[in-house]
Order: sequence, then structure tokens, then C-alpha cells
Amino acid sequence: MTDVAIIASGATYVASIIPLLIIALYFLQRVYLRTSRQMRILDLEAKSPLYTQFTETAAGVQHIRAFSWENECMAHSLTLLDHSQKPYYYMFCIQRWLTVVLDLFVLIIAVVLSAIGLALLNVLNFGSGMSQLVDAWISLETSLGAIARLRTFLVKTPTEQEPSGELELGNWPQHGRIELRDVSARYKYAFLDIHTWRLQPSSLLTRP
Repeated sequence: MTDVAIIASGATYVASIIPLLIIALYFLQRVYLRTSRQMRILDLEAKSPLYTQFTETAAGVQHIRAFSWENECMAHSLTLLDHSQKPYYYMFCIQRWLTVVLDLFVLIIAVVLSAIGLALLNVLNFGSGMSQLVDAWISLETSLGAIARLRTFLVKTPTEQEPSGELELGNWPQHGRIELRDVSARYKYAFLDIHTWRLQPSSLLTRP
């Protein structure tokens, strides 16, 4: 507030401009947060397959070396790395855009000759403080995206209800067996048209 008072004393027009700048900053952070939060979520989702690849490679490095799969694993890791950097690059561009816009706000105050005297240094300090305040607020809101994802997982994930009482099945067989026929499993990486088989079609018969 002291910087604002000194700036207003050195440039009388600032008193009427600062409220407009505050309103503009409010709408700026709303637009930025909406985009930055989504990019943060996309960034986390894009990095998840890469972290999984690192973990699986570290756990099975002896098998990779035994079957000479080093080149395939390296190529797959580089592909995941390339796709994981796209959301990060977009988020970095958005942050640079925010920095430019905040600097332009400071330029609006400091460009008039009447502000060059006493108010010039305070304009720069005020602009720096304003930028740090907006950056800190936006960093906090962006970091809350991870908490929002956890809350979404807890709220939207269905839970199984435990049965009440004992189950009475009169026709339950005395003997049984476990038989699996052509069982397979695979998953698709996010943002990639890659389907990875984790369980090839196979059959299993287990007798009591």
C-alpha cells in the first residue's frame, strides 16, 4: 500500500488506473487458472506411463539384458518421454504468456513521463510484488489440482458392499476346479496409440 501511495503522489492518474488493473488481474488469473489447471492434469497423466516404464525397467532389468531387449526398451522409453514433454511445453508457454502480460501491466503505469520521477522506482517494485503475488496464488491453485484428482478418485470410484450375514448355498458343489481359457490382458498408454500386452492369451486348469 505504501508503494501505491507513493506512485499515486508521483503520478495522479495512477489512483484511477490501479482499480482497473486489479479488476484486469482478477479476470486474468481466472482465465489462466482454468487453462493451467487442465494442463497440469494432462502433464501428470502424460508422465504416469513414463514413471511406470522406469519402475518396470528397474524391476526387470536382468530379464531385459537376458533377452537383449535394451534397444526396444530404450526406444519405448524415448517415445514416452517425447509425449510426456508436450503438456509441459504448453504449460511453460502459458507461464511465459502470464509473465509478459504482468510486465505489460507495469508498463501501463510506468510509461507516462509524469511517473518517471519519484514514482518510477516504486512502480518497478510494485510491479515485481504484483507479479510475485499473482505467481504465488496461481502456483497454489495449480498445486491443488493433484488434491482435486485424489478427491475425484475417492468420490467417483465405486466401492463394493460387504454381504451381511452368512451365505447359504444349498447347491454348492463338494468339489471344484479353476479353469481359465484364453485369458489375456493389455492396457493402452494415455495420449499414445500403443497397446501393450501384459498377459498373452493363455489357459490354465487347476484341480483340487
